[in-house]
Amino acid sequence: MGNHHSTETTVHGLAHDGPPDGEVAHAHLNRQVGTHLLFENSAVRVWEVHLEPGVRAPLHCHALNYFWTCTEPGTALQWQLTGSGWRQQRRSYTVGDTQFFAYGDGSPVIHDLYNDGDTPLRFVTVELLGTAAQSAPTSTTPGGAS
Repeated sequence: MGNHHSTETTVHGLAHDGPPDGEVAHAHLNRQVGTHLLFENSAVRVWEVHLEPGVRAPLHCHALNYFWTCTEPGTALQWQLTGSGWRQQRRSYTVGDTQFFAYGDGSPVIHDLYNDGDTPLRFVTVELLGTAAQSAPTSTTPGGAS
């Protein structure tokens, strides 16, 4: 079992107008994609993402193929770096929502996650170690097609 890590940022009087300047310069180096590392071996790294209302996970970089599954529903705001700058997205998550991403070394994704709902928000995120980009992102919702 791997080391246990924890990173959370509480935002008071939120004006989530963009990612903090202090995080932007080093975001590509932050590979801590969850709030707690649950398990790691040579094949996978398993993270928990647990955000109480008003808590924000800092900017981090996804450079490996991975998937997440929502285990506690809620809503979140996210800033993601795109080719044209930062894009904000708001999304509602339900238990069982799952999404797979294939990135590889050539196309990492940088984003944060802020729980702007009234309930805790929780995911399990699994990174596939030693992987390269293989296909486009896919997703599924409970009872739905992928």
